[in-house]
Amino acid sequence: MIDILHRPALGALLVVMVVLAIGAFLSSSSRKLGKYRARKLMTENELEFFYRLSKALPQHLIFPQVSLQALVEAASSDERTAEADRLRIAQQRADYVVCNPAGAVVAVIELDDRTHERKRDAIRDARLKQAGIRTVRYESKARPSLAAIQQDILGLTHIERKA
Repeated sequence: MIDILHRPALGALLVVMVVLAIGAFLSSSSRKLGKYRARKLMTENELEFFYRLSKALPQHLIFPQVSLQALVEAASSDERTAEADRLRIAQQRADYVVCNPAGAVVAVIELDDRTHERKRDAIRDARLKQAGIRTVRYESKARPSLAAIQQDILGLTHIERKA
């Protein structure tokens, strides 16, 4: 065995190699981890509407920004079709989900702004409807009264776009 104490250059080389190996390990770990930062859960408009929903429906639970995969699942018995259906909704979120006190979904609420496309929204609404979930849509800048929200959410029997 080589005596490192009597060959300082070899000892230094070993230390450098260990430091480089640790650095490489940490560097590859951080690349796999990626870089992230916090972001707001809701815009100011969405937050204002969240409070409006909460006041209008005090006996209900209101959840913002809910993944559609938390609400519906692919129902096809064919694995490939089911996977394709799952991927279609994988990145989609509902603006708000209203649940009764037992946690059952009453309705999905969507705030539509200029980025929404009616054709895509109709497909999304149809998927939710297949699962028995109602969708209520409001124009983003709409400020419906608390009574109007109660009527729309608790009295609604079909998908309706609110002005």
